[in-house]
Amino acid sequence: MAEIFETPPATGGEYEPLGRAELVDHDDRSVRFRAGRTTVEVSALAPNLFRVGMFPGGRTPRYDTEAIAKTDWEPVEAEIRNENGAVALSTGPATARISLDPLRISFSDADGHEFATDDPELGMGEVVREGADVFSQPLGSPVRLYKRRESGERYFGCGERTSGLDKTGSSQIFWNVDPPAGHTASFNNLYTSIPFTLSLNAQAGGRAHGLFFDNTHRVEFDLAKESEDRTYYGAEGGDLVYYVFAGPTPRDVLDRYTELTGRTPMPPLWSLGHQQCRWSYETAREVEEIARNYREHDLPCDTVYLDIDYMDGFRVFTWDENSFPEPEKFLKGLKERGFNVVTIVDPGVKVDETYGVYLEGREKDLYCKTAEGEEFHNVVWPGLCAFPDYTNPETRAWWGENHRALLDKGVAGIWCDMNEPSLFVPQQSTMPGDVVHPGGGEPKRHDQIHNTYGSLMARSVREGLLKLAPDKRPFVITRAGYAGLQRHALQWTGDNSSWWEHLWMSMPQLQNLGLSGVAWSGVDIGGFFGDSEGELLARWYEFGIFQPFCRNHSVKGSRSQEPWAFGEGYEASIRKMLKLRQRLLPYLYALFEECHRTGAPMLRPLLFEHPEDATTYATDDEFLFGDALLIAPITRPGVEHRHVYLPEGTWFQFWTGEKVEGPAHILARAPLGEPALYHKANTALPLWPEMNHVGERPADPLTLLLHPAAGAKGGETTLYEDAGDGFAHESGEYARRSVLCEATEGETTIRLTAREGSFAPGREHVVLELRGMDARPASVTANGAQAEWSFDESAGALSVTLPESANETTVTVGR
Repeated sequence: MAEIFETPPATGGEYEPLGRAELVDHDDRSVRFRAGRTTVEVSALAPNLFRVGMFPGGRTPRYDTEAIAKTDWEPVEAEIRNENGAVALSTGPATARISLDPLRISFSDADGHEFATDDPELGMGEVVREGADVFSQPLGSPVRLYKRRESGERYFGCGERTSGLDKTGSSQIFWNVDPPAGHTASFNNLYTSIPFTLSLNAQAGGRAHGLFFDNTHRVEFDLAKESEDRTYYGAEGGDLVYYVFAGPTPRDVLDRYTELTGRTPMPPLWSLGHQQCRWSYETAREVEEIARNYREHDLPCDTVYLDIDYMDGFRVFTWDENSFPEPEKFLKGLKERGFNVVTIVDPGVKVDETYGVYLEGREKDLYCKTAEGEEFHNVVWPGLCAFPDYTNPETRAWWGENHRALLDKGVAGIWCDMNEPSLFVPQQSTMPGDVVHPGGGEPKRHDQIHNTYGSLMARSVREGLLKLAPDKRPFVITRAGYAGLQRHALQWTGDNSSWWEHLWMSMPQLQNLGLSGVAWSGVDIGGFFGDSEGELLARWYEFGIFQPFCRNHSVKGSRSQEPWAFGEGYEASIRKMLKLRQRLLPYLYALFEECHRTGAPMLRPLLFEHPEDATTYATDDEFLFGDALLIAPITRPGVEHRHVYLPEGTWFQFWTGEKVEGPAHILARAPLGEPALYHKANTALPLWPEMNHVGERPADPLTLLLHPAAGAKGGETTLYEDAGDGFAHESGEYARRSVLCEATEGETTIRLTAREGSFAPGREHVVLELRGMDARPASVTANGAQAEWSFDESAGALSVTLPESANETTVTVGR
């Protein structure tokens, strides 16, 4: 059984906050202090990013954890000032102020607004236990950080979480576990640990800042639960290192946080389509039948999965010759029908004297050890197993190379599972804390690096795939990980259940992941454990098609839940949703590129775009898909209406064209197949023609759907295109352009800016589709000349056909 670790914060007794300190050194961006035998460093890494490190016991400062991707920061113009018993380190946009007696740290913006301020009494320090030594306290002393909570401050993020979006008033545990089947919203820690909070304050105009507590031991946050005026961040060992992101907007915080911890890589385009999985499709014939049904039922699908039954006795990097006798021929046939295949790989390597992978790992001494120096063994799917030490660079290279056995047969992607790591003895346990990771010469105990094991496995896979197939973008999924995992893999949220409650919980779960840097994520559509049913599955797809990772997945022994499983009525609704998902791929792909550059999540909470609106802080059962679409799924059976909050702006109901001015609370009708979906006025929505998999037919024409509205704010959409795979885009082979729309009572103007980049999209036409027109236009011109257009009076829709061009084009529609 997974643990729920809820030790209350230490507020006295053995806890010793830092006392008086003195400045001992500085350079042009950092200051160093000494408080007894503890060293404290404060550095300005960027104008709106500070790093704080506390190193007790005379330890040498180190900041090189698995989370950190960037260390070579550009020079910062910083000023160091002495201020009446304090030292100020100021970049202009933000200032860190370090009081010396006792040592306390606060931060402020250019207007003097303070944030992330140390609690004056408790500050930061360590728990000192009398008589403790390296044997009784192998991780070192627990470290603690206490911050003052400002009036009106709310906390979000914390990575993969259960329950709602707002985490204020909660205790959050960061220790990766494989939770029991049927976990509920009351369960705390799950598969992934990202000790990061995004703070918002509507009383301060929606000002945002972030705090990343970079410690890979077991970590706990108290977000104003014990005291409404104070927060707490603590770890059971190691040094105390945290980063403060000064914002001032959520977008600024995520941009800087993902610059520090790594950006989401550009995906292969096929991976954005719909995907089908089950534990397990047990034979090649069964997989082929699933693929045939998708095509015969006219249901979009780009990817099918092989769970553990494709292996020989669950041995990784092998094939079962009876169930999958000709894997290369089998995978080639699926590819010809438009299906990519992804295989699962677990970390456990079967202890077997006839198994070459195990023998090679043992010969090279690449496995984890017991405290006595023996090879650590435990039981998972293959039986008794050894476990790779991914902290060792040689192990990571060896593990990556082993994927050749899969890629050479035609496998398109790798799914990392069981990598908390989860063990069977005892059931759903993990490695004991004293298991040793030799690390290629820098050994660590497991309880020092536990939360990074999954990230390190995913890193091994991504690096291996890049070497084995350097002209293809790796597609890697992970169940477990730590901060920064987004640069290695997408996050699948593990084993949910076929419950309406889990459909609801999916929304805040993915929104908080996005606010924690992991934007490429998704839950199992339909639920994994238990039996789904038609209405639940159809409603789940109404949400699921807007997940960045869109996959149907279910457990062995449960009722089948492929889209056709519950009859034509539900299948028709699901088909409609999947056709829309496929049409939305050019929009989603552009959102991925924005995320790749800036860290902005594709599926984002309303507060990301409207942080000044306190109502959005509690609105977690609806979300934005980019900034053009707002989705409010139905999450209860037998319901066709629901409350929807629309933030500031002009919105159009996608199916009916009804116009609503926000902010507004409305009752929305959402019959099956028509979820509450709203399109932002004057904002172009790029759409492909219908197709059942990427590449089935040319994506021609590209449609730009618009709802013009006079008086509404002008809108802008970025369209991004490239080859959809490979890395030529890094050398300029991409096409980026903006689509801008402004509407007045007299005319609507749509401007397509000149294409940036050398990639030429392979299409002939772009179609502007303007909905909500109340009368036939008086004129339609493109760059001043008569345009090719048609008008559907019954639908109030104008269609303007343009030739594809790299040049700027301005279309004017006269009323």
